Amino acid sequence: MVYVLAAALILVIAALLSSLFYIQKTQKILHLMDPHRTGKCSLVSLNKLDLLYRELESVYGAAQKLDDETRDRELMETRMKFAQLQNQINPHFLYNTLENIRARAILDDNEVIADMTEALSRFFRYNISKRADIVKLSEELDNIRTYMHIQQYRFSNKFDFQVFIHDERSDVMNARIPKMTLQPIVENAIFHGMENKLGKGHIEIHIEYNERNIFIIVEDDGVGMNEKDLAALREKLSARADGHWDTGHESSGIAMRNINNRLKLLYGEDCGITVSSTEGVGTEVELTLPRHFQEDENTGTDQTNAGGAA
Repeated sequence: MVYVLAAALILVIAALLSSLFYIQKTQKILHLMDPHRTGKCSLVSLNKLDLLYRELESVYGAAQKLDDETRDRELMETRMKFAQLQNQINPHFLYNTLENIRARAILDDNEVIADMTEALSRFFRYNISKRADIVKLSEELDNIRTYMHIQQYRFSNKFDFQVFIHDERSDVMNARIPKMTLQPIVENAIFHGMENKLGKGHIEIHIEYNERNIFIIVEDDGVGMNEKDLAALREKLSARADGHWDTGHESSGIAMRNINNRLKLLYGEDCGITVSSTEGVGTEVELTLPRHFQEDENTGTDQTNAGGAA
């Protein structure tokens, strides 16, 4: 019983101290009242209080938005890494198997099989063994060249592929980009642009830049999209980046939405994907990235600095 009374007494004292604290805060506000204590506030005082309230509300709103964006970014990264783990297999077994196939192909003088297995091994090493989620643009382009080399065998050279780097400055080629950003976009160009095209097609990647941004343009002269399909794709891309990372089999719209959301969460709303297309002419997908980066020493990931695209 004594313990109960003691606890109750402590609660009462705490309540009194809390009340005293708020009374003191209220007294500070009362200094804005009429100095003769008439109980009426001057118009100037009311305006000051209203301005203070609005500023506090603005600060709270900005803090809440920042907290939401940070939580969304962390959630997307966690889900993406989980999806990657689900798709991983034992890399040593894979590489040893591919090397055995390649060795056997060389012994049998089958240069095509040897070349395909070597390219496939490079592709998997980049995607499975490379731990970094953020890589150099030059590395991402090398991986795309490997991927397209494999696809050329599959489609019997149905299309040409070229990469045009309009100025190979070191800061441009060393710019950071999320790993596996370009592969789904180029894959869309193949399966949605080239597969149903009559005759030989062309897929090109152009690297351009200005003082603030790097632009990666993936264009094809495939079948293109009609206005309805293009509008539907743009609507998917404009969906808010809410931290959701779609897994499993991805349609072209879902894959591009994932890429767009991740670029915006990592680099800001000025970055991301834009799509233009004309039926019977082709499709152009443009990715916008910030040009200038700095590395976060605590996390080991790359962040844009004040000079980037914010």
